[in-house]
Amino acid sequence: MHRWAPRGALAVVLLLAYPVLTHAAVTTGLAYLAWTAWLCIAALVVLSFPGRWGLAGFALLAAAPLVVDADVLLKLPPVIIDVALAIWFGRTLAPGEEPMISWFARLVRGTELPPDLARYTRWSTVMWTAFFVSMAAVAAALAVLATPQTWSLFTNGIDYLLMGMLFVGDYVFRRVRYRHHEHRPLADVVRTVARAGKLAPRRTARK
Repeated sequence: MHRWAPRGALAVVLLLAYPVLTHAAVTTGLAYLAWTAWLCIAALVVLSFPGRWGLAGFALLAAAPLVVDADVLLKLPPVIIDVALAIWFGRTLAPGEEPMISWFARLVRGTELPPDLARYTRWSTVMWTAFFVSMAAVAAALAVLATPQTWSLFTNGIDYLLMGMLFVGDYVFRRVRYRHHEHRPLADVVRTVARAGKLAPRRTARK
């Protein structure tokens, strides 16, 4: 746990720095900001995949701006990340899998979900999957059709705002609609989701 903490803290810093640097690069036109933002992505690869493969990925990504303009490269991560999240959530909707939001809810509660909450969290997983697909489609369309400033405003601002609104809205709706069940504070939910990357949903959901 102590070894993970510094790496996790650095990952958070890089994740926060990336959209800020990207938007600054787009609005100012300064190439070094675009390079720095892209290096944040490369560094995240090393943190996510420690070892020789992570270093190889970092080297390839760090060298990519020598071949392709960094401003062009920066339009790829928003689409790739949203598609990856859509796949991550969507694959848990397959028969025999535990839906992603059901897994989050079970981790937060520390026990199996009542049938009505299990049904709701499955539909919530569908909603989140659709959200990430939609965000990927919009980011891709804006990258091709919109001005760089409009693309950046959406991918580095509005996208995160919509995600936060959906997260809080889902939590509030669940507390109101299923108020006959006990619910943990929102801070506990956030901490659980933040830890979830080191765990995995059950391969086979209980009936």
